[in-house]
Amino acid sequence: MLSYDDLVTGLEDAWLAAGLHEHAFVESVIPATHDRHFKLELFPDHDEPLTNENMPPFLELSFNWSPAHQLLAEGRELPVEPLDLTWIYTATVSAQHERSDLELVRMFQRAVMAAFQRFYPAEASDMEPIAVEVRRVYLPGSQRLQLDYVQLVSSTVSDLFEQWAERDLAGFRMVLRQEFLLASAIINNLTDTFSPNGRGGYKTVDAA
Repeated sequence: MLSYDDLVTGLEDAWLAAGLHEHAFVESVIPATHDRHFKLELFPDHDEPLTNENMPPFLELSFNWSPAHQLLAEGRELPVEPLDLTWIYTATVSAQHERSDLELVRMFQRAVMAAFQRFYPAEASDMEPIAVEVRRVYLPGSQRLQLDYVQLVSSTVSDLFEQWAERDLAGFRMVLRQEFLLASAIINNLTDTFSPNGRGGYKTVDAA
């Protein structure tokens, strides 16, 4: 059965193969109960230092490794516990934009749909538009509210055990690689749409 170390190693191999670069890695562990929470931020290649002006679209990935997962890894005969990965995509748009929230959301949705059509064309034909949250961040300390930037955020959840039919490590690595190739395509499409020059900005609706 899959161990925690197998999973983390497989994730690292897959995100590197997809051309994504780790920016932040947080792991919370409660040894007494074998509870673990894994979270990282993955970015495409980018300029340093990162600021709101040159922030590229990025992915936050997380999962919980529960005591049930640990017991399964040790060979206990238990019902298989779902192993959910949460994928959160974020695109940052500078405050100086003329598009409405609805236009920005539709641009985001088209970028994501194009990636799904490339990797899963049959499933993409039946997909509903993804949900996108619009977050506004304001400059602190000013007497009147002044918008600093806008973030477009969308999240999905995938159960890796549901996709892993063969139950061997080679097959598991292939599942992870496919997942991250899709994630990389989504990030690249979002970058082309919202940060075509790598320093903020976005294309017109017609070109998105």
